[in-house]
Amino acid sequence: MSSLSRYVPGRFPEPGTSPIADRIRERRGARGLTPLDGTLLHVPAVAEGWNTLLGAVRTKGALPGDVRELMILRVAARNHAAFEWIHHEHVGRDHGLTTAHLWAIRDTRNPLQPSVLSPLYAAALAFADHSTVSVKVPQEVMVELREQLKPLASRVNLPVEDLLVEAAAVVASYNMVSRFLVSLDIAGSADNHVPWPVDAREYNISLDPDTTLHATTLETHPDAPWIVFSNSLLTNASMWDWVIPSIIAPSGESTWPFKGTYNILLHDQRGHGKSSTPLTNCTMTILAHDIAHLISSLIPSGKAKCVIGVSQGGAAVLAFGALYPTLTSGIISCDTGPATPPANVQAWKDRIALAKTEGIDKLAVVTVDRWFPVPSRCGQGGSRPGRAAAVAKMIETTTIPGFELGAGALMAYDLVKPLSENGVDLLHTATDIKVLLVAGSLDGAGAVAKGMKGLKENWVEATPAAKVDFAEIPGAGHLPMIDETEGFWDVVGPFLRTL
Repeated sequence: MSSLSRYVPGRFPEPGTSPIADRIRERRGARGLTPLDGTLLHVPAVAEGWNTLLGAVRTKGALPGDVRELMILRVAARNHAAFEWIHHEHVGRDHGLTTAHLWAIRDTRNPLQPSVLSPLYAAALAFADHSTVSVKVPQEVMVELREQLKPLASRVNLPVEDLLVEAAAVVASYNMVSRFLVSLDIAGSADNHVPWPVDAREYNISLDPDTTLHATTLETHPDAPWIVFSNSLLTNASMWDWVIPSIIAPSGESTWPFKGTYNILLHDQRGHGKSSTPLTNCTMTILAHDIAHLISSLIPSGKAKCVIGVSQGGAAVLAFGALYPTLTSGIISCDTGPATPPANVQAWKDRIALAKTEGIDKLAVVTVDRWFPVPSRCGQGGSRPGRAAAVAKMIETTTIPGFELGAGALMAYDLVKPLSENGVDLLHTATDIKVLLVAGSLDGAGAVAKGMKGLKENWVEATPAAKVDFAEIPGAGHLPMIDETEGFWDVVGPFLRTL
């Protein structure tokens, strides 16, 4: 980054020539004057007042450093202040914020992440969010922050009101900082994206003139093992956003020799998200080939630690495990089955007809209610309506040709068909990799869990050497990684550590 504002040249007096600049240097320490300071020194009295205010906010208060930096970083993320984020991320880490915390703070796309944020962190983040975006903070948000600050107030022997005022001052001060930085384009960073706490890169992988897959890699460290995800029909790679913080940096990350625990490879399946919608038909084996191609193209070692999929992605993962057992150590298949149930063929035809006659928005309403039945926390009246709304938006932005392409694959697949009949023969393969079958207890009123448990039993009966297990996620619907993220990770995390 440049040391200058795009609009105003910085002023950096030599040591001993400006008492105000020297006092700022004293607060900054070895870092010296920053581009922000150089810009402020055009008005020395403001620079001095700024230095006094920010020095007090940063070092004279009673809020713990992790809570203070969490709020500052959320302000930076919301205001697109890359300079502010970059200069506070390392401070947040020094005060105990993990990669998972930082991911949740940086992720302004989705509701808060209770699976990785403590109640205090969640309350502070909500306060900073509302104060920054709408200025006025809802009463329930203020009440929750007050409740979460009470134990701290007791420990430091202060009225809780003092900590509320300090929290408001932190957020207000750093909104001032970010707006000053961005408006004058200090350090030439106003057009820069606020960085994620991992190395995030996007790719468009061309498979043929008609097919391009959009993929994203999240790299925590070159030596970290890779996890690959495959999304469901009518969604895109962002459906994994709620579980990503746990994957990239679960508790105990400091025991590993690198910053995070896993690298991640995400992609939008054909016809979904930013991937293209080819004119040719789609099958489960084609989706499995796509996963293999992405692993070979984007993972340096050419092998994944685990491949995880749900629904259509879950079936694709089963096919992948059978066809490419040397490319992974394990697979996790969620809320799916080994073949198209006969009754589902007409159901898919009806859903395609509904989308074509009444629109994809109508299909979204019906689908969300089916995927998140009451009493799912994402279901009607549940405590996570924002997540259901995010899924509905994914469905609404899926094109009808893309939906029809994926539905065609779900309408006619059979992974237990013998190889001699050009099938996959799932039950007689994959003895060298571990398999975990997962289902939400509410999916299909329990029928999906029953079917997947039966698949496990049939698999072990057909191939006794197969390493197959089954887990049910209580209270979850069709997408347990969304409505019961914590329960999903409680099952998935231990499985990953066995690989």
